[in-house]
Amino acid sequence: MNPDQETAAPPADEPTYRLPPPAGRLGEQPEPVDPLAKITLTPRRFAGVLAVAGMLLGLVLALVPVHVASLDRDQAGSVSCGNTIGGVETPLLADGLGSSDPAVLATYVGTCQDAIGTRLLFSWPLFFAGMVGFGWLGVVRREPSAGELARVEHT
Repeated sequence: MNPDQETAAPPADEPTYRLPPPAGRLGEQPEPVDPLAKITLTPRRFAGVLAVAGMLLGLVLALVPVHVASLDRDQAGSVSCGNTIGGVETPLLADGLGSSDPAVLATYVGTCQDAIGTRLLFSWPLFFAGMVGFGWLGVVRREPSAGELARVEHT
């Protein structure tokens, strides 16, 4: 096809189609498209998923009540102590035990504080690590993709 034929008007009864210019330089083969690129996560999205998962898991662990096993062998069960935000709820613990003995209640309060302290070791660091990761994703610039780089170089 010569340049005169390209600029000549097509017949009125035929539709006109204009093909896009080939990608890349003349004579170069375009890079093959990776079929897994559509279903895999980029490192940035993977970090985002981990940050959100850490925040949610830490928040759930902080809010879910801590339970300790009952000392009564005849009545198997557990007693609710409270959560990591509120600490040991002594009235709730006394109601769960059903005993008004202060020595037993004091033993359970100590056990509940140890259990809540152990839960704190996991819940709050997970939550704050997720918050830091989520904030980092909002502050740090992402690297441009190959298509964006080609547009910048072309202009």
